[in-house]
Amino acid sequence: MNGSITIAEGKVTVVNPRQGGRYPTIEGSQNLTVFVNGEAVTEAAIVTAEDDIRIETQRIEPYLEMNIEISDDRLSAFVVVNRCFGREFRVRDCPPSLQVRVGTVPVTEIPPPKISPRAIMQLLRERGITSASEAAISRICECDTEGEQKVLIARGRPAIPSQNAVIEYTFLEKMSAVSSPENPFQKPRDLSVEVGEVLAIKSEPVYGTAGVDLFGVPIVPEPPLDVQIIAGDGVRLIKNNTVAVASHAGRPVLEGRRRKVLKVVPVYTVPGDVDVNVGNISFKGDIIVWGDVLERFCLKAGRDIIVHGNVIQAALYAGGDINLYKNVISSELNAGGTAIVCKRLLPHLKKVFSLIYDLLQAVQVLKKHHSFKLNDLHQGEGRLFQLLIDTKFKLLPKIIMEIFGVANSCKVPIPDEYLRDLQCLHQLTGINPSKINNGNEVLAILKVVEGTLQKMQEDIDFTEPSHITAGYAQNSVINASGDITITGRGAIISKLSAGGNININNSNAVVRGGWLSAGGIVNVQELGSNADVICIVEVNEGSVLKARVVHPAVTVKSGCGKYQFDRLSRSVKAYIKPDGMLEIEKLKA
Repeated sequence: MNGSITIAEGKVTVVNPRQGGRYPTIEGSQNLTVFVNGEAVTEAAIVTAEDDIRIETQRIEPYLEMNIEISDDRLSAFVVVNRCFGREFRVRDCPPSLQVRVGTVPVTEIPPPKISPRAIMQLLRERGITSASEAAISRICECDTEGEQKVLIARGRPAIPSQNAVIEYTFLEKMSAVSSPENPFQKPRDLSVEVGEVLAIKSEPVYGTAGVDLFGVPIVPEPPLDVQIIAGDGVRLIKNNTVAVASHAGRPVLEGRRRKVLKVVPVYTVPGDVDVNVGNISFKGDIIVWGDVLERFCLKAGRDIIVHGNVIQAALYAGGDINLYKNVISSELNAGGTAIVCKRLLPHLKKVFSLIYDLLQAVQVLKKHHSFKLNDLHQGEGRLFQLLIDTKFKLLPKIIMEIFGVANSCKVPIPDEYLRDLQCLHQLTGINPSKINNGNEVLAILKVVEGTLQKMQEDIDFTEPSHITAGYAQNSVINASGDITITGRGAIISKLSAGGNININNSNAVVRGGWLSAGGIVNVQELGSNADVICIVEVNEGSVLKARVVHPAVTVKSGCGKYQFDRLSRSVKAYIKPDGMLEIEKLKA
């Protein structure tokens, strides 16, 4: 028979086994210690009736912690109190058992001491806080529950922030009201204002009110920002320059990106067709044509051109946007003025800058090579530059010629300073490099290119991009400093160049032949045709071609190579990878 252990009222009784039975074991648990023959046991111990077994229960003392938390803005202080009750235990009774794990039963809870208002105020004063909420103090002192308590005890006075001056351009609400929700690409038909009509109202800046934090430190609000209505042509400021009104009838516009100038653009309206009865038109404001623009006529607008009919064998030049409600046939459209040329030239100039820099580095490396002899340069470094350009930098003169090709082919006038600065690039084409005396001449060319790049980029940054929208394009040349959007059937044998995106992605839109180039995304539905018509898409750094369907013979061209599709492909994406290589992603049809 096995032995046993019995516990009653804290007393342990052990019965030894008989006839080869097992001896009982005892072990302690949490909140008590078991002693066998005066030694504390840490694991199950075998005991006999002859052993001295004693159990001592532990007492958990009550615990109270109180802290102050201050918010990051120094405007709110919280008292955080953590209360833990103390406890006394007795040994749990146990019936006769072979293996006993002694347990305890709590008999008494000992609450922590009460918190006095004086203790709270003393803690606050130690943190430099001199005032507190009496209701919060009472709430803390009266609480007798266990756990954490967080109470807002003091609050500073926040500052009332200043109000910046705000300009409300009231004419923008009118523009929004007359826009056509059915066709987001269509310009509103009525954007005109009359003389004396309010265009903008400025609210004056308001200074805020100072506050004070928990420690008595003043909180001074930031002074308000003041803005001014900048009035351009056709706008007059009244009421101490806080109200802008139209000084003549026309279309209100906001020009500029960083510095907004409010203007009223005069509008030249043609009620019917532009034909022999109207003639060519050159106007500094907007031109609106309610009919067609017919063969051999030219429209030049300082701002926008809107044509409600077709443009047939004509030329349109706009400093702003061009919006055609119908189609463009065998015509030329240019929107954006000088920015068109700048955006087309920038990628080429950036590549030329990089190549010239690498050319100078290559010359220095060669001159330091052990097999190089300085006597070879007694007639200047031109032979060395010529050798490198003819072998390793063949792309440099090619891109330079492309730059002048763009400059000469574009009918939009280019600033004389750009043309004058770029003439120095001719020194790196043909046999001209052989006439270079030393690397300083090439370094001077590099600095000129860098300065031209910076001036072009600044011109683009401070000029709003101009967009072109048309229903359909055929055998036409379309240039825009911003986006080109074809809303209808697509483009046939046309040359499209955009500083922004090209969108020809209606469900039934196609691009049959021609040439596409964009600074952003060329987004087309179907590109090319089964008749192997020549169709070229130029992809530069930062631009992407996305097409749902691409036919064979379509060519993707870039400064680092080209790719021609040899079979029908779907879900095509073409772009320049970070390493400068052309990447083509596609699915075979």
